[in-house]
Amino acid sequence: MSYEVLEHPADAKFRSQGETRAEAFKGAVEAFSEIIGGEAGMYHHEIEVESENLDALLFDFLDELIFLQDTENVVVSHASELGIKELEDGWRLEAKIMVDDITSEVEVMDVKGPTYSEMQVEYEKGTGWIVQAVIDI
Repeated sequence: MSYEVLEHPADAKFRSQGETRAEAFKGAVEAFSEIIGGEAGMYHHEIEVESENLDALLFDFLDELIFLQDTENVVVSHASELGIKELEDGWRLEAKIMVDDITSEVEVMDVKGPTYSEMQVEYEKGTGWIVQAVIDI
């Protein structure tokens, strides 16, 4: 699993890759954390998302990470566990997300939401699974 935060003229963009879908999505969490300013997680939250396709799964997953931060006053660090299963009518993602409390010492970038712009979830022969997204900041 690896990731990189990419240049984008107005928003934040990242690309992650892994041998499996789950590894690529775990890299997406780490890229998200770097963008917003997350650090080592002390607590965990469970996230479950079901979507009709892999692009929608990535969008909905990122949206859940943002919702978690906004409603629980925490900052996302990484995914300690993450699994993706194909369903009859779509995909299901289950993850244990490590977080820290947001305190006055923690500077966290405010994130508005994920976008479908330049979104990519696909398998590249010789590279593995690629996950790419732009986040509106």
